[in-house]
Amino acid sequence: MASLQDQLMKSGLINKQKAKQAQTEKRRKAKQKKKKGSVEVSDVQIKINEQKELQKKQDLEKNQQTQAELDARSAHGKLIQMIAQHCEKNYQGEVDYHFTYDNKVKRIAVNEQTQQGLIKGLLAICVLNEEFYLINKEAAAKLAEIDPSVLVALHEKVEISEVEEDDPYAEFAVPDDLIW
Repeated sequence: MASLQDQLMKSGLINKQKAKQAQTEKRRKAKQKKKKGSVEVSDVQIKINEQKELQKKQDLEKNQQTQAELDARSAHGKLIQMIAQHCEKNYQGEVDYHFTYDNKVKRIAVNEQTQQGLIKGLLAICVLNEEFYLINKEAAAKLAEIDPSVLVALHEKVEISEVEEDDPYAEFAVPDDLIW
């Protein structure tokens, strides 16, 4: 059995030139179809693509979580390094300095000079791994930027701007270095 083209040529409906032209047109359309990529996507391929997208999202979330953990570790290491560099060494003395930590009153035995530094806001108390350290004001500001929960006590000077006129205790100064 001959092809349809051969049968049409034998019957005289088309000639050889028209047959070649039809064949080249058929090849041209097939090439264009390949270039455009108009391949039909099956249900299996759609499911595979969805799984790939889901996997990409999960990997991205996992990477972000890992990066956050690394950043937290880096910040903790930075805190340890800064406290080690800026911590005051010779502050022990006979005067007790009281402060609150974790809703409890704690105390540190300091010398007179260190006590005045704490009262005036030149020194701060910070905690790391349940140990208390004394550091200077500039280092305390940097520590507060990294992790504010590390800073326990930092007194900032408050200017008394105006005294109320009908305050009966206005003439009495409030001591800020009250020893308990």
